[in-house]
Amino acid sequence: MKFPNRPRWVPKRKPKTVFVFSGGAVRGAAQIGMLKALCEAGIKPDAIVGVSIGALNGFWFACNPTLERVNDLEKLWQGIVEDPPISGNVLRRITSILRGKPSFDTGEKLRLFLEENVPSEDLKETQIPFHLGTTSASTGLIKWWNEGPSVDLLLASAALPGLLPAVHLDDNGYHLDGGVVSNIPLRKAISLKPTRLVVLDVATRFLPPEKQTAISLMMIGFRAASAELSRQEWADVPRNVKVIHIGLGDPDGDLDIDFQNVPDLMKEGEEVAQKVLSESLTDVAN
Repeated sequence: MKFPNRPRWVPKRKPKTVFVFSGGAVRGAAQIGMLKALCEAGIKPDAIVGVSIGALNGFWFACNPTLERVNDLEKLWQGIVEDPPISGNVLRRITSILRGKPSFDTGEKLRLFLEENVPSEDLKETQIPFHLGTTSASTGLIKWWNEGPSVDLLLASAALPGLLPAVHLDDNGYHLDGGVVSNIPLRKAISLKPTRLVVLDVATRFLPPEKQTAISLMMIGFRAASAELSRQEWADVPRNVKVIHIGLGDPDGDLDIDFQNVPDLMKEGEEVAQKVLSESLTDVAN
């Protein structure tokens, strides 16, 4: 017997929260403060997507998504203020470029830091699914990983062109910072079919430099392209997906590699997150 007027039963989607960790160099310290506020508010991820410095923070948290792990991350960041994982002084790094070397830094110190501190040797050994993005040096396309040697993959995802060298990975290719192509990896997050996105956004917006220096002018093209790609990714987010966007304010200077800013960034990240979460709860109540 047929029931032509009987309404179709549509199963309700199970809630799924995906945390999105953007790139942002040293500004990534603010993600620690953001995580602290999220943990205290009881907001937990079902999956994590990250690129660049966000991949490092995201991987640590995916291995143990608790406030205790956030506190461990905070201590790690505090430790690198006095002993940054990017070695050498500015003059020596600039000289290395002028002499034809492919990057300011060899990456050896950052590799050692990762080898001594990673919570797991393989990307798949996390408590919740974790996805890391790198940019293929041969195709210019982003590639996503959820398994493989964590040190190599994290080093590749943080390899900002010119600052750190490309890393040879298991696909027999060289890879760079995933943030070059997708600095706020929303498309990957959407592919996981979330009902809610929590975006820990520490990416630098495109701002005309106050001073016309060689470095600031060199960064204009990179930041302009990154900003446009991010705008396109935001436009692809479905309207039925709830978004909690925790965005760090614009930087005062031209560069994002000053580790002395770490304490202030962590504090600012927590304050911004608390404000956004408070407003989000108010919107739900109304």
